[in-house]
This record gives sequence, C-alpha cells and structure tokens, in this order.
Amino acid sequence: MKYKQVIVCALGLLVGMTQPVLGEFEIPTKSRPGDRADGTSRDPNAPPPKLCPKIEKPLLALVPKTNFGQTLASHPTFWLYIPGYSKSIDFTLIDEVTGDKIYQTNFNVESEQGIISLKLPSAAPSLKLGKQYRWKFVFDCGEGAEDLSVDGVVEQVPASDRLTSQLNSATTVMEKIDIYAENGLWHETITELGNLRRSNPDDTAIAARWNSLWQQDYIGFDDYDLTLERIQDCCDVGDK
Repeated sequence: MKYKQVIVCALGLLVGMTQPVLGEFEIPTKSRPGDRADGTSRDPNAPPPKLCPKIEKPLLALVPKTNFGQTLASHPTFWLYIPGYSKSIDFTLIDEVTGDKIYQTNFNVESEQGIISLKLPSAAPSLKLGKQYRWKFVFDCGEGAEDLSVDGVVEQVPASDRLTSQLNSATTVMEKIDIYAENGLWHETITELGNLRRSNPDDTAIAARWNSLWQQDYIGFDDYDLTLERIQDCCDVGDK
C-alpha cells in the first residue's frame, strides 16, 4: 500500500510539472480607452459595414481588457490575432498626450488566420520612460470591405532593483515569465510565453501556461477562444 501511495504522489508531481499554470497576471491600476477587438466602439445606429469575407473572429489586439500594457522595452513587441490573409497592415504609434505621430509603417502579411507578433523596429524612436503611447493597427480586408482596426496604449516603465534581482536569480524562461506576470509587465509576459509556444507547439507544459493566460480575469476574450489558434511566423518589418 505504501508503494502505491508513493507512485500516486510521484505521478501527481509529474502532472503538476508537465502542466504548470501561469502565475496570476498583476493588472496595473491604469486603464485607457481603446478597442482591443475591432468594432467594439462602432456606432450601433450606423449602417452595417461591408465586412471582411469569411472571418470567424475579428481583428483582435492581445492586450488586457484595460487596453493598457506596461513594458521594460524601448522597442516592445505587439501581438495580434488576424482573421486571415490581408494585403497589408498599417501600424501607427502616437504620443498619447500631444497626439503627435511618432512612427508609422506598413507591412504585408502572408499568413493564414492566427496569432502574429510585431516588434517595434529599431528605426522607430525609442519609447521614453513614463510616457504613454497609443498604438493602432489597421487591417486591410481588400475587396471593397471596410478596414478592421484595434488600438490601445503602451507605457515603458523602469525596472526596480527588486525586479532586476528577481530576473537575475531566475534560472529558466518559465520563471522569468512568472516574474513578468507578477509585476504586471504585459509585453514581456506575452512575448516570452508566445515565443515559447510558437517554437514548441507540441509542448503540453507550455500550452497549459499559454491557455491559462487567456483564462485569467481581465485578459481573456469573453466571445473568442484563442487557446487553439496557431502562432504564425510573422512579421518582420526590418528597419522600415
């Protein structure tokens, strides 16, 4: 009987190790107006637009429900769900206070529906600590259909001594991801975890963490399931 108990405990530990759950993401107290799903602020009395053909989900910005994300990076990475092929996507970065356009680029997407990421190119101005920037993506549907768009706000924040010590002490990428999540650093959390998921699509432990992220309050989409969506190898705009 003792041997059976030991085996059961060992199996329980093994399952816990192979199917870890992401630590609770600490949502910053700040929130900003924005649309992380296309059409959420469209006038309900306006005539319905001609929609992108054959889409199951709209264009989605992978950010918390607050439409706000913090980052340590001067050139952060943004994540989107795209509903299918598009001729192009426009990206614009705007000073949230002055309304001045900081950067704009256009890139082609040659991938099926799924999740993509875009790192702010090195040619773009660096984000400044403590400043908020509004980003906007416009998805070209073609065929005379109305474009899809999403927008939100990003802010670069400094790393505290405590956070730096935590990151230096971390021995695995998984540990770093938990630290980013516990400190409310959205862009680092989703970028590190998303890159792991993309590189290891058959890893059940990574899949479990990715799925648990979208099951957390203030993060997941009520009407759309992203857990099974493929993360595409896209998009590199170089130094445009």
